[in-house]
Amino acid sequence: MSGLRPLSQNTQDEIATALSSVRLRPYLRTVNGQLEPAIRLYELNLCICTAIYPSLHIFEITFRNQIDRALQEQYGRHWYQCGLLEQRAQSFIEKAKDTVRRQGRPLTRPRIISELTLGFWISLITRKKYQQRVFNKCIKYIFPYALATERNFKELAPKLPLNILYLRNRVFHYEPIWQKPYDVSSKHQYIHKTLNWISPEVLQWLKTQDDFLKVYNQVSDELEHLINPFRYD
Repeated sequence: MSGLRPLSQNTQDEIATALSSVRLRPYLRTVNGQLEPAIRLYELNLCICTAIYPSLHIFEITFRNQIDRALQEQYGRHWYQCGLLEQRAQSFIEKAKDTVRRQGRPLTRPRIISELTLGFWISLITRKKYQQRVFNKCIKYIFPYALATERNFKELAPKLPLNILYLRNRVFHYEPIWQKPYDVSSKHQYIHKTLNWISPEVLQWLKTQDDFLKVYNQVSDELEHLINPFRYD
């Protein structure tokens, strides 16, 4: 059943032990407790996660740097020290500084910025508390190629966390993203749409590195067969 070769029972048992019953639970539940199909489902999930990584990677770095530049324009180079941030966000700055110190590296501004999480950056333009100070002042700079209707706070505030942050965290924490209700394909499209608002040129470059749709289409039939086997009897 494996993508490369059938797995021996011993190998299946070793994989199950390595991954743990808790991690395999959603896969086993989907295939009525059968271990080998569950492992194959896990393999297909890995394929999808691998394929969507370039889009998440390029979006996160581009988005972070774009917000940083916008805040520098409004509040100066060290915007994170000017009283702009609420206590919770400021704690993320201190945590980033601690990480750099633990690494034994010089505490430079670029290193602090690079240690801040995607959740931190998304919160700056989706939380109501920052709407006046960040969103309203910076959103045209952050998304220069978006239509005015697309740069709407009520539109962006729920969609950015749901379509990008949640997906990113699921992928980077090795969670399942193959379930149909999760609709990873539409979230991939949303990442590209949002990146296009920042830089159409960067999006076109990303597309040369991104084979998500090809991979997703290749695994979709097998996913459907594993999830709904009786349709194919």
